[in-house]
Amino acid sequence: MSLLHRLSLFQKFIILGLIGLSMSALPTFLYVSTSLNDIASARREVTGAAPLFALNKLVQLMQVHRGLSASMLSGNAELGARRPAVRDAIGKALDEVDTRFKAAQVSSADASAWSQAKQAWQALEPQVANRSLGAPQSTAQHTQLIANIMLLGESLRHDYGLQVEHDEAISALIQSTLVHAPMLSEKLGIMRAQGSSFLVLGELTPQGKSTLQGLQQRAGELHGETFRSFERAMASHPAFRQTLQGPVQDLQARIQATRQMADQNLINAAELKMPAKDYFDDFTRTIDALFSVNATAMDSLQNALQTRVKQLQYMLLWVALALVATLSMTTAMALVFVRSITQPLAKAEALARAVANGDLSGADQSHGTNEVGMLIEAQQQMRAKLRPVVEQVRRGSESVAIASGEIAQGNSDLSARTESQASALEQTAAAMEQLSSTVRQNADSARQANQLAESASTVATQGGEVVAQVVTTMHDINAASRKIADIIGVIDGIAFQTN
Repeated sequence: MSLLHRLSLFQKFIILGLIGLSMSALPTFLYVSTSLNDIASARREVTGAAPLFALNKLVQLMQVHRGLSASMLSGNAELGARRPAVRDAIGKALDEVDTRFKAAQVSSADASAWSQAKQAWQALEPQVANRSLGAPQSTAQHTQLIANIMLLGESLRHDYGLQVEHDEAISALIQSTLVHAPMLSEKLGIMRAQGSSFLVLGELTPQGKSTLQGLQQRAGELHGETFRSFERAMASHPAFRQTLQGPVQDLQARIQATRQMADQNLINAAELKMPAKDYFDDFTRTIDALFSVNATAMDSLQNALQTRVKQLQYMLLWVALALVATLSMTTAMALVFVRSITQPLAKAEALARAVANGDLSGADQSHGTNEVGMLIEAQQQMRAKLRPVVEQVRRGSESVAIASGEIAQGNSDLSARTESQASALEQTAAAMEQLSSTVRQNADSARQANQLAESASTVATQGGEVVAQVVTTMHDINAASRKIADIIGVIDGIAFQTN
């Protein structure tokens, strides 16, 4: 008998369940592993967003400091008076970046780049304060420092996975807030610093005009890229659209107006009449508005990233609960199925054993319409059909018993008759013994007769009367011999009948 035939039905169901679990284990593991990786990536993006937001705030303040420094070094004391407050704000922003970097545990390369940026700032600010730099040199060093900080931001975006975001809306918002908007603010900031310096001097050199025109063209390109990214983000994300649509439209109009103001009052102006303070403040309001919208967008981005982490966690939790519920339901259904099969089979077995033991009693039980139910129904039909057969066999047995009794009585009669015949045979044997004695006597008489005959032959001459007597005696012997032969025939017939 094979192993499969020795296993119980419950054991077979357990084996099938284990096979099912093993088949579902690999895709379940892959799904859970992918979900955990997605959650880890989303958490990493959330972790990397905080230092990036701090860097953007620092860039904003350094751009303001760059413009104020250029105006101060060009001779505008009114704008120069604002610089110490911005310097102090930069110091706080530097501390905030330090805190965010430690919390995010940035890589050693990024930490080294940040340390170099702080050292560059610590070397630049005293030179500006001591007026040991000219406005162009100050603007160039500020611009280089800001560029290095923006490169550090790009490295952070790459390290924390924000460069390869797969969600279209979030990716577009990352591009607009962390890439295009900072670059746009940088070009506007350079235009603010250089333009205010030219207005303080009251003269725009051909080289300065060419530089401003290049900045204006690049600002226009970044303007288009920034707001196209905003539009893509809002198009497929209702929450982004609800939060950003109005501020983005207002910002777009403000930037356009500021760029037109720069064209009219500086780049294409025949004479520089606009006060440097008004030019600086107009650009500052526009850049501040850009950073304000960008901050709102960053908050929306942060919320979206955190929401996605929660959604992934909830999804994984629901999948785990669904798997547990499915496994529980499957186990419960398997147990129900096993009982629905084993219990009817137990009934069928009990019915079969009862029939095998000759017990045909009992009423029919309810059964299903499946294969086991059909088996029980067939067994019950068999039991129902066996009942008249057994009854018929019982009646036949009783008839056989009666006939056997009659046969036994007949055998008793035959035995009595046989005993009677045996007694008769014994009597016949006794008669035969008597007959044998008579025959022996006759034989003796015959011998005597023969002797007499011999004597008679010798004395034949003694007379014919004696011979006649002898002849008569022989005739008598002959008759007696025939009677003996008849008696022997009777005995043979009796012996034949007895056998």
